[in-house]
This record gives sequence, C-alpha cells and structure tokens, in this order.
Amino acid sequence: MGVMGSSSSGQGPLSGVKVCILGASDFATDARFRKQTATLTEAGATVLALGVGSSAAPDLLDSAFEVRLLKPSIRQPRLGQEDVWWPLRVAVNLTYTNILTWWHLGRHVFAEEMQLASVATGFGPDIVHAYNIRTLPAAVRVKRATGARIVYDCRDLYTDVEYVSEHTRRRYREAEAQSIVHADAVLAVSEPLAEILQDRYGISRPTIIHNGPAKVMQAPLPIANPVRLFFQGAYRPNRNLASLIGAMKYLQGRATLTMQGFGDMEVRLREQVAALGLEDTVTFLAAADPLEVVESASRFDVGVICYKGDTLNLRSTVPYKLMDYLGAGLAVAASDLPGHRSVLDGSPAGIMIDPSSAESIAEALDSLVAEPRRVEAMKAAALELARTYQWDEQGKRMLGVYESLSSPPGTNHV
Repeated sequence: MGVMGSSSSGQGPLSGVKVCILGASDFATDARFRKQTATLTEAGATVLALGVGSSAAPDLLDSAFEVRLLKPSIRQPRLGQEDVWWPLRVAVNLTYTNILTWWHLGRHVFAEEMQLASVATGFGPDIVHAYNIRTLPAAVRVKRATGARIVYDCRDLYTDVEYVSEHTRRRYREAEAQSIVHADAVLAVSEPLAEILQDRYGISRPTIIHNGPAKVMQAPLPIANPVRLFFQGAYRPNRNLASLIGAMKYLQGRATLTMQGFGDMEVRLREQVAALGLEDTVTFLAAADPLEVVESASRFDVGVICYKGDTLNLRSTVPYKLMDYLGAGLAVAASDLPGHRSVLDGSPAGIMIDPSSAESIAEALDSLVAEPRRVEAMKAAALELARTYQWDEQGKRMLGVYESLSSPPGTNHV
C-alpha cells in the first residue's frame, strides 16, 4: 500500500469532519474526484482517498489531502519487451488483459472490499464517500465498525454495463439492493439515473450532482473553416467511434475531426483512418489533464457524442464530455438518449443525432457544417447553459448534503 500527498484541514463548514473516499481506481483520470476533493478540503474537511492502483498521478502527490492506493489483485502482462514486434505485443497484452479482467471481475466483484474497509476503519471517518457499487459494501462495513455516515455516489449503473458477465451484473444488483438502504445520502449524476435508483430500490430521490465543468470559458472562439469537430474521452467499443470516423468520409474538405483521449482501441482507430485515407481529416491528440479538458476543447467548434445507447447505463448517464463541451463553448451533437436530453432539452446548444450508422452521423453533422451561423449561435448558447451546471454550483449542492450529515467529531451516527 502506497501513501501519497498530505492531508490538511482548515476553517469552513466541514472543519473537523473526517471524510474517507473509497474508489476502485487510482483516480488518475477522474475529474469528478478532483473537483469533489477540492470542494471538501476548501470547506475544511480532512480527506483520505483510498483507491486501487500502483502509483498516484503526479498532480495528486502534493494535494491537500491524503491518497492511499491498495495494490490491485489483477496484474498487467509482462510481455512488452522492446524487441518484440509491437503488433504482437499489443495483441497478446490485450487478449491476456481481457481474460484476466473477466476472471478478476467474476471473483473480485467488489474492489478490494476487506482491505478498503480495514484501512478506512482505522482512519475513523465521520463520513464515507463510496464511488459506485464496487466500493459500497466496504463503506457499509466501515459504518458498522465506526458509526460513520455513508454518501453513495452512483456515477454509473454497474448493474447494467456491457463489459462484465451477466453473473457479475446479477451480483452487483443483489449487493446494491442490500447496501443502498444503509446509505445516508445517495448522489446521482443525472435525472434519469436518479429516477432509476428511486424506482428500483424504493429509496428517497437521490440528489443530482452533475459532473459540471470546473471551468467555463468567457466567450467561444469564432467558427473555423473547415469546421472543427471534436471527440474527447476514452476510446472504447461502446463509444461508436468507428462509425464517427466513417462519417468523416462524407465531410472531407468541409470539416475535420480531432480525437483526444486514451485507450487500447487507438491502434485500431488509427488503422481505420489510414485505410480510409483520412489522415488529413482525422487527427489524434494525447489526453489532456482531467481539469484542463475544457480549455483544450475550446479550440474546436462541435463536440460529438455518438453512443448507440446499447445499455441502460449509457442511456441514463450524463458523460463528463457533455459538460466539458458546454464549458468549452462548443456546439454539441449528441445521441438521442435520455441522459443527454436531460441536459440539452430546451436549449439551442445542441442537436440530437441518430448514431445507428456512419451515414446517419454524417447527415446530422452535415446539417451543422452547412450552417456556420447556427453553429456560432449554438456555441454561445453552450456557455450560457454551462454556467447553470458548472462545478461551483454542483459543489455547493454537494456541500449541502455533507452539512446535513456532519456533526461534531466523535459523535456516534447510528
């Protein structure tokens, strides 16, 4: 177990309150985590973040809170020597990692539950903040041992994702039903997600804390010619990125696409771009730091989200990128899904697109490329909408939840 950063607390509404955040990752790319910890420490809380990983991101080394990472049970393959032909290296690593991931999720569904609970209990928190169902059972253990209150932060429906087996999803559903009743407050990232949790488990309506942008640009940049399309985020099969790249065949010369992100799929996406002869139309950028995404995105015109919505999770959540596109002053072209609509309905900042094929995506994007004045108006509307969702406002809502749960240190909460 590694220890990084330093904990601190100051004066504020949460002065003297000890908060333990439980995560199933190393927090490296987690913008919500950074915004939440900043809000909590600025309010005076002493924060310990417990995650799973081998080393912390550099920006967490000198943070105003403590980060401890438990060593993950799953290990990356060691076949990666420079003298091994790289396509073979990538193929073997991906196959090996996918097999191990399925095995790992089948046997260790709840991220290092006993270890997380043990370390968190030793910290003696007043409030435990559990990220998703993979850490909620550990939070329940801590509550039983210390009397801490639980904030359950449901950011994704792990009970309805496509990348784990049905057996694992069933275990998630059973655990969520058993554990969520022990939560003293439930947070959700979208209206549809809150409604699902309320209806499914018969709980009070969760508090909506959107993944609002940490920054909102003051004014949008003028539209470019060709129009600059933009995708930001993880390269995963459920992002429908092959169709987005395919759509660019129909928009060559009138629009460009920049993809900024990370993930094993990048090799295949680059190969597709080369096969279609789109090297001058589609370019790739390295991922931006989590809290710098808005500024990086502001150089573009239209932010694209073309998920097909194959799962209830994809249909109900509001992705980080939607909020960041708005904060950057981009017009938004997003799949017609309930989560997206919950933000964009009633605003001229975005359009709903049909993501079923490269042709349907191209048709929707072409309607924007052909009307630059409309895009300019959408960019301005995006900033107006972003200000209603920006993190300053979301953080205040989260603090309201914390203040309702907090009490003098040492008070038994059960």
